[in-house]
Amino acid sequence: MVQHWSISQVREVVNEHEDAWLIHYDPIDGDLRDAFVAYVPKEALEWRAAEFGLTTVDEALEVQLYLPLLAPGQAAGTLDMLNPSAMPVEQAHAHVTELLATCKKQHGVIQQPASNVRTGRADPLTVIRERTRIDVVRTTAMRLEIDRALLAREGQQEDN
Repeated sequence: MVQHWSISQVREVVNEHEDAWLIHYDPIDGDLRDAFVAYVPKEALEWRAAEFGLTTVDEALEVQLYLPLLAPGQAAGTLDMLNPSAMPVEQAHAHVTELLATCKKQHGVIQQPASNVRTGRADPLTVIRERTRIDVVRTTAMRLEIDRALLAREGQQEDN
């Protein structure tokens, strides 16, 4: 059964020890006791962009939002584990695209709220979209580090 989720709230946590988002997931067609909050460091979206070759905030945000929904399927063995540092970026991009599509068909889907002028309720994810920027130089450096580690592991395997 596919579970339907909504993002009901996004809260920002900023202090001397952390800079993150708290993203509240509510089940649309289930028990409210299943609701949960995901802690997402702000730099996570740039890491998702680097890991999977993504170029926009919306692409990185979609991957980040679905990570908690992948976990039950991965634990049950019905979804592959996601390990972008173990493959080239093109393969990682194809893998995450396939996993998200499978997750949406078999496990869980997030219904994105549109801003509603009549009720005055805005999309809670707007704050993340407005305050996040994917820096191509920084994500390229991150991906180079991922690729360096991948090549080092491959070299170690060849030595064994």
